[in-house]
Amino acid sequence: MKNLKYLIFLSLAACLISCGKTKPSEHTGENIIPPDKMEKIIYDVHIVDAIVASKIIYNPTRESDSILYASIFEKHNVTKADFENTLLYYVNYNFDTLNAIYDRVINRFNTEKARIFK
Repeated sequence: MKNLKYLIFLSLAACLISCGKTKPSEHTGENIIPPDKMEKIIYDVHIVDAIVASKIIYNPTRESDSILYASIFEKHNVTKADFENTLLYYVNYNFDTLNAIYDRVINRFNTEKARIFK
């Protein structure tokens, strides 16, 4: 279970680092997404990750992948830069909060899985 949490976290971090050059905030949290909202965004990002990885949507050009991710940010009224900045902020300055966020995200996935496979 812990390995799954770290694997999910590392895959998200690697994706974000490879996709952009956003640097973490060097301040105390200005424009940082609050943990409760960040949890919801991360949950949605991992849902889209699963959709993209499983190729549920036929997409030979991979155009809709970026549309799916953009829809998450629009849904939560944040920018991709805000999300990346917040993630890097939590990694660099507040890892315990990020760890707690991922604990809740994993619990939410486990609850959904249990509900589906009753």
